[in-house]
Amino acid sequence: MYVDATTAGQGEKSRRGDAVDRIHHVIRERIVSGEIRPGVALSQVRLATELQVSRTPLREALRRLEAENLVVNQANRGVVVAPVALGDVEDSYAIRTLVEPSLLTATLETISQDDITAMSTALMRMKEAAVTPRDFQLAHWDFHRIILDRFPPGIRSMIESHLTIIDRYQRMYFQKPAAAEDLTSVDEILLDAVRCGDAALAQRLLEFHLLDTALGVITAAEPTHRFGSLPIALAGVGIHLGSGDELEPRHLENALPLGIRWSRGSGPDPAVLPALRTTNLCTDAPCTTRHSPKD
Repeated sequence: MYVDATTAGQGEKSRRGDAVDRIHHVIRERIVSGEIRPGVALSQVRLATELQVSRTPLREALRRLEAENLVVNQANRGVVVAPVALGDVEDSYAIRTLVEPSLLTATLETISQDDITAMSTALMRMKEAAVTPRDFQLAHWDFHRIILDRFPPGIRSMIESHLTIIDRYQRMYFQKPAAAEDLTSVDEILLDAVRCGDAALAQRLLEFHLLDTALGVITAAEPTHRFGSLPIALAGVGIHLGSGDELEPRHLENALPLGIRWSRGSGPDPAVLPALRTTNLCTDAPCTTRHSPKD
């Protein structure tokens, strides 16, 4: 029987690619979930045996993980699970807060009705998965991916690299019941703003949402973390955080929730947000008691 060599080669390449995808997914999930801790050396022999794969697709999967900064090659130790410093997580949130809200306003008109329907579906999944951190994280990512997909490809790739840095700490934060409630409530209001085409409101809500999550993720991992890049970045775009009546742009305290206010130029920014209060952040100051945004 005649077999087209090109077709056969493509089939083999496809199978190898599927194997790499599967291996990458399994190892990545173990790293992000904390099953494999930072600093642990990954034995290629043991992994190949356990996953019943050859070394070639395994090495390719490990190269992908290295590109995502989840593993590093160390002399005399081989491939090792990379550490994640909270400073890197803070830097990632600072960059995302500077970039994503403004790009949302610029690309809002490109979000279609089908996109809005998909976001609604993802939001429903978030509500259903509130007590299942991994499922909630996936649904939450699907919600925001629809917005992210409208960004220029290079910027989207850059943001995705920062999501990888955040991923492990975010998973731990999502184990807190209040986290799912807070994020879902704000995302529900954000979806309404997108649906109505209200760019100013959508921008403020995404800023609030990113900062709320940043505070939660970082302080859940280290309550005494000393913030650096995040308040500096926020001050540059007129966002001020603090507790009580004094909202200092360069100092974040860990007495949550913190107040948030906006200013543009020499004066305050017109208030466009409804009264919002989550575990970590509120639009009215001083922040004395907590309630969910939907209250």
